[in-house]
Order: sequence, then structure tokens, then C-alpha cells
Amino acid sequence: MLARQPRLAPLLPKGAAESMERLMLHTGLLKPWMLRLYAAPWYGRLVTSIERHTVPGQVLCVGLRKRFMDDETRAALAEGKRQVLVVGAGLDTLCWRLAKEYPEVTFIELDHPASQAMKREALEGLGPLPPNLHLVGVDLARTSLEEALSQLAAWQKETPSVVIAEAVLMYLKEAHVSTFLEAVYRSTGPGSRLLCTCFRWEVNGRATAGAGTRQLISKSLRLAGEPLLWIVRDGELDPLLARHGFRQDASPERVELHRRYLVPAGLPEVPVSDFEFPVVADKE
Repeated sequence: MLARQPRLAPLLPKGAAESMERLMLHTGLLKPWMLRLYAAPWYGRLVTSIERHTVPGQVLCVGLRKRFMDDETRAALAEGKRQVLVVGAGLDTLCWRLAKEYPEVTFIELDHPASQAMKREALEGLGPLPPNLHLVGVDLARTSLEEALSQLAAWQKETPSVVIAEAVLMYLKEAHVSTFLEAVYRSTGPGSRLLCTCFRWEVNGRATAGAGTRQLISKSLRLAGEPLLWIVRDGELDPLLARHGFRQDASPERVELHRRYLVPAGLPEVPVSDFEFPVVADKE
């Protein structure tokens, strides 16, 4: 839908919308009639109206977090990182797209076996998978991340790496977030980078959503089977990351999506929700 809006389409990662469309059509989860709906001006106005009364800029937030992950991964590869691991990738196309551009880099996705099987079948239907792309089905509720990586011949734990957990950590209990961070630290080489998103109800004392909207979001996710289990409180993230050997870069010009993307694009008036926010942290 964002790719069909001339003002917002340039903000998306290059080729991401097209790749997602091809993949989703091949899985059958996306229908041609849906594409016609997304392109209809009245539908865009309807979504904007709903957002205005609930969570302004939420759809755009999803698009910009995809751009953020794309930009940050490319920057890390330019710095010399040689492995990319995406945990809980779902039908995201980042690894599929970048594996073709960076044949010298190892790309690994870990996801639930059922989800990964569907994705593999769809991608293989679109052509041969890049040899440096590894789609691994693993139930992380039964097998630890560290154990899963130790069993992969393609993964080299001493290699500087990028680990991505987009829209994942908020569905874990805080103790499991700590376990995840410990596993990432022990399974990656010096100078590795963690890219993730976290969830918050306020930032610097300012609410990111009203009480009614909070209830709506929480109930909707609970009904979808993905209840929010970890909500970051002000001042909590830095010490948590530090305890597990990571140094966060919270520079506003880097991690604030509005400042990083909308202001330079000449769209400062366009809202983007900020209860889900991106995080960059380097292994110390």
C-alpha cells in the first residue's frame, strides 16, 4: 500500500515492495484483488482515517522499520560484517534480496519449521535460492538459539555478524530476552551488531499512545495469539544491553524514524508511530 503512494514510496527499501509482492502472491496469502484495493485512493484515505483515531502513522512505521533494517544491514556489511542472521523472519525479504547482492556474505534465517517450509516453497517457486542463503526451520521454544546456531555448519561464531530480531522481542518474557542477548553475545564474533525493535508505552515521560489505544493494541495482539510480554520502560534498555555485553547507539538522528527519514524527505508533517522503536547495539 505504501509503495502505491507516490509521496511515501521513495522511503521504502529499494525493491522491497516488489519482492514482497512476488513472494506473497506465490504463497497465495496475497490476492490480485487485494493489490487493486491497496491502490485505490479511497482505501488509503480509510486507513489514514482509522489511524488518525487510533495509532497515527502505524502503517508507515512498518515501512520505515523495514528501511531502517535494510540501511543498517548494508552499513554493517560495508564495515566488514560477513554474516547476517535474522531470527523470526516470517515472510520478510531482506535476506533473499541482499544475498544476491552480497554473494560473499552468509545469510541465515531461523524461523518456525512450518513458516520456513512455506517460505522456502514459495521462494524456490520463484527461482533457485542463492547458495549463500540458508533457511533453517527451528522451534526456538524447544531448541535454544545458541544450540541451533552451533548445529549449523554455515554459521561461524567468531565472525563479525549482524543479528536481526525485528518485531520479535516484545513477544518474549524479559527473562527470555536476556537469554536471547546472552546467546547472541556468545554466538557472534567481535564487533558484531544487534538490530532489533522494542515496544514502549512512553518515551522521556511522554506517552506514545493513549490509554484507549493501549488497550486496543494489547487486546488485538492477544486475540491474534501474540500477547505483549516485554514492554521497555524509560531508562531500562541501556543497562540491560550493557549487562549482556552490548553498547547501544541511541543517537536521535540514527534511531528516530521521523528524524532519520521524514525530515530529510521534506515530510516533517507526516506522523509515524513510535511505540515500536528500532535499536542498534554493538558487541563490546
